[in-house]
Formats: sequence, C-alpha cells, structure tokens
Amino acid sequence: MDRRLYRFLQFLLLAGLGVFLSFKYLTGSLSWYINQRYMPLTIIAILGLFGMALTVIFSARQAPHTHDDGEEDHDHADHEHEEEKVSSGWGIVFIFIPLIVGLAIPANPLSASAISNRGLSSSAPLSAGGGSQANFNMAPETRTVLDWIKLFNFQSDLSPYLGQNADVIGFVYHDARLPAGHFMVSRFAITCCVADAFAIGMVVQAPTGDAYPDNTWVNVKGPVQSIEVGGSKLPLIVSGSISPVQAPVQPYLFP
Repeated sequence: MDRRLYRFLQFLLLAGLGVFLSFKYLTGSLSWYINQRYMPLTIIAILGLFGMALTVIFSARQAPHTHDDGEEDHDHADHEHEEEKVSSGWGIVFIFIPLIVGLAIPANPLSASAISNRGLSSSAPLSAGGGSQANFNMAPETRTVLDWIKLFNFQSDLSPYLGQNADVIGFVYHDARLPAGHFMVSRFAITCCVADAFAIGMVVQAPTGDAYPDNTWVNVKGPVQSIEVGGSKLPLIVSGSISPVQAPVQPYLFP
C-alpha cells in the first residue's frame, strides 16, 4: 500500500474515532456504554485521538530530506524499509469495522429483553459497589430501586423499613416466577461499562399489573413490604399507584 494512502487511512481512523466519541458525548448517549465516572478519561481520549490524527496528517506532508549522495542512499534504503512495512498495512482497513458498526447501529440502552440473557440480580449491587452502603436514613421517597435493593441486602432487621412509602421509576418486566398481578419495576446498574451491567428490580403488586407491557417506563408509589423470589428477599410495593412516564435521560443507575 502506498505510504500516503496508509497515512491518510490512519488519519481517517483516528479522526473518525474522535468524532464518533465526541458525538456520543455531546448527545448524552455515551453514558449508555460506560459509567459516568469515566467521562473525564473519555474527554482526554478524544483530545488524544484528534492530536494523533493531526500528527499523522502533518507527518504525511513532510518531504523527505536529501543531503549528499551517501545520505540519499541511506534515505532511499529507509524509504524502501518503510514501504515494506506499509505494504502489509491493509490490515488497518479491518480496524474500521468497529467504527462502521458503531455508526450504522443506533445506540439504545439495555431493556427488558436483555434480562432474559443476563438475569435479574438481588445482590450484585453489593459486590459491584465496593461494599459502600446506602444512606438508610434518607427519606424513603428519595430512594431509587438500587437503594431499596441495597437496604434489603445490608439490613438484617427490615421491620423499621417495612411500611415506608416508595416512589421509584423503572421499566416494567414480567418475571415468570411472579404470580398474576405482579411485575418488576426494574433498572440496569453499571459498574464499569455496559458489558458488566446487571438488572435489579422491586416487585409491584397491582391488579392492573398485566396491563403494562415489558419496557414500559412507570413511576410506582406505595408502601413497601417483603417478598421472597428465587430464595432472595426483595422489596414489594403493595397496591401502589402506577403512572406511565417518559424514560429518564439517564436510564442506568450507578453503584
């Protein structure tokens, strides 16, 4: 492959990755892939990609230096050596595949369909969260689904919390283990990136529970009790009020 073409492909790849990550960051969809705490590192990576792209295109425009005959021969040998390395550079084309796939496939957050493959967890937030406990003294209405799951895992005595009113937002998931008139109000939590995402959920008891299909985002309010599902204790919102809502800008929770 011609050296100039190789350098141009390098420039396109580096600049393309920089533009791709910048677009994801500016539109807010980058947080559908990674934990928010890594955003500063991503910005540094974006700047680094643009910097490398400029370096590559600048070096490609540099004319070869010529001095006396001996040095010209040396430069010629170096040029042949570089051309030999570049001749196998078609492999760089394959690196474009992830970029093309990322541009072609629309970004979507994980939904109820992913729970079928990943399962629903009742303890993952503990191991993934580094052992940090939720503030159990916070107002019950301010707790998220993740906060309630942590509470049910960390607290051996749940009696002070049973009967408190929950006010949570999540998407509907109909778990086959639940009786009729029950569903899960669920969220995905991310520790590092979407690859380690795990689903969590609170059980909702409501006569109209079957009226809400999977992936419907709802706001559920009501008193909390305890229920056992698959050998684990989970929070149960008893006969709560259910209101369909828009999906939040940030659909994930972060331990």
